[in-house]
Amino acid sequence: MNYGPTPQQTARRLQGFAFVVALHAMLVWALASGLARKALDAVRGPVEMAVVEEKTPPPPPPPPPPTPDVKMPAIELPINLPPPPLNVETPPPPPPPAPVVTAPAPKDLTAVNVAPRAPAPPAEQSEAQKIASMEGAYVVQVRGMLNSTKRYPTGRQASQQRPKGKVKVWFTLARDGKLLESGILESSDNNLLDDAALSTVRRGVYPAFPPHTWTGLEQQKFTAELEFTPPG
Repeated sequence: MNYGPTPQQTARRLQGFAFVVALHAMLVWALASGLARKALDAVRGPVEMAVVEEKTPPPPPPPPPPTPDVKMPAIELPINLPPPPLNVETPPPPPPPAPVVTAPAPKDLTAVNVAPRAPAPPAEQSEAQKIASMEGAYVVQVRGMLNSTKRYPTGRQASQQRPKGKVKVWFTLARDGKLLESGILESSDNNLLDDAALSTVRRGVYPAFPPHTWTGLEQQKFTAELEFTPPG
């Protein structure tokens, strides 16, 4: 058997070879004549670049001004209107008074001397009021005695400080006027004045209770306010 190429296959190969040779020949000629360079330049061509500016959208318009809140004035309606006048019939005027007939005074009257009435005696003071008056007079007497016998504190400290103020003291007396106890009710915030006030109460000589005062009590508590001012 013959395994070599057939005449038809050989002819096809030759035709392909001839086409390839012709294509190369045309490329060489194109290069030699500058046609290929012109085609390349035409393909490349100048590249135009354009800068596209990004457009910023305009700012939104400002919001419209707020509509002022116009308040309608309040209309006050009358309250508790007076009721409509009633048709009240006016009563007829009263009849005129009857004339008064004065009888003539009798003649030949004897004058009568009427003795004037003696003025009523003043209202007698009750026993309780008398007792209350005596008790008040006793309190005034005791306070006056204390104010007259008080002594301003002496010594170097008193002369340097020269304190001034009021001291309220309390003390208890028996019916015969004996002092039972005493103390400071309201201090003057100064020890010298407080001590002087207590000394005034303790060296005092008190009278006995008036009769019938503070009935049923064997002793009575009193208060007094003593004011101290530096001498000179």
